[in-house]
Amino acid sequence: MSTRAKVYSFLAVAAMLGGGYWSDQKYHWLQAAGITKNTKNDGKKDAKKGSEPEAVPVELAAVNPGQIAAHVSSSGNLRALRDVSLATQGEGIVEKVMAEEGDFVKEGQVLVQIDEKPIRIRLELTRQRLAQARAQIDKAKVREEKAKVQIEHYEKEYDRYNKAHKQGLISETEAERRRLQRDEYIQDAKLAVAEIAELNHRVSELQSEIAQAELDLSRLQLKAPFAGYITRRTVELGQRVRAMEAMFNLGAFSPLYADIFVPEREARGVRPGQSAVIRLGADDKQVVAGRVQRLSPVVDQSSGTVKVTIEVPPAGANFRPGAFVRVDVRIDVRDGVLLIPKRAVIEEDGESYVFVVDSGKASRKKVGIGYESEGMIEVRSGVKNGQQVVIAGQGGLKEGSKIKASKG
Repeated sequence: MSTRAKVYSFLAVAAMLGGGYWSDQKYHWLQAAGITKNTKNDGKKDAKKGSEPEAVPVELAAVNPGQIAAHVSSSGNLRALRDVSLATQGEGIVEKVMAEEGDFVKEGQVLVQIDEKPIRIRLELTRQRLAQARAQIDKAKVREEKAKVQIEHYEKEYDRYNKAHKQGLISETEAERRRLQRDEYIQDAKLAVAEIAELNHRVSELQSEIAQAELDLSRLQLKAPFAGYITRRTVELGQRVRAMEAMFNLGAFSPLYADIFVPEREARGVRPGQSAVIRLGADDKQVVAGRVQRLSPVVDQSSGTVKVTIEVPPAGANFRPGAFVRVDVRIDVRDGVLLIPKRAVIEEDGESYVFVVDSGKASRKKVGIGYESEGMIEVRSGVKNGQQVVIAGQGGLKEGSKIKASKG
């Protein structure tokens, strides 16, 4: 070994011995000052403490029998019983607008009035022509009666003159003159009958014109076909409107309806007349009871759902057409079943579990669940009546964990 290596080895050994000395001296100084701890005793205490873990705080609830209902839930929008667009069948200048948006109107109430003067003038002229035609019929009937009298007279004259002619008392010319006069009056009678027939036809035409004018006149008044609320007004005073031009929208709000769409499988339990709970989407504290009014007889092929119509009774100003609602239809009720709060159930890998209390410790149980309603759930297997289940604090539990419980 070289001299340099020997020197380095000596210095290394000296440093190690010196470090040990000062470390030992430091320990004695700290112990004398009461700063150091007994590491052996502390280790025993920590081991003892770790062998007894603290209890996990949880909230409990009892398994109790009760009643629970099965529901089919969906959502939709309210719609009116009727919602129609109203249009006049006449045309002209609007003289009066007698309804506004939001107004409630009765059946038959006039909503708008259009200028009637042109039609009333036409109606009056037609009535005058009708009166003239009837007067002409009367005159034609007089001529007909007069002709009949003359025919009867000259028929007798012709018979008398014809007999006299055969006896040689008068000439044939005299007899023939009476026959011609009779034939002339027969022709007059026929003309009078034809004129009467033509005038009667004219009277029928004029009566039809009057009926049409009266109908046109009535159509200038737009009336509500049923009682309801004006939801929209598009007509203005002084506006010129054409036939079939929309002026108002009218809706009947009693009752309202909600059309919901439920899966085909769930729809099998839905029947007309079943009760339903309707919650307002904007404020789910506003609730009203309704019923199933009807079901569609077909399944929508694109969605696999069935349309269910829910009847909603009048329920205040917030339940109005177009409002979003949530609907729960009660399809079955079970009595005497075991119930626990839904928050007690843990879903894992498609299975349901709960933690029950067993001698102050948590025991994980697999359960079979059934109907669910209003925060409660039916347990068909896995727990017994009166058992305590954990409803809060499950995250810190495992099988056999000691628990510190408080009643929920």
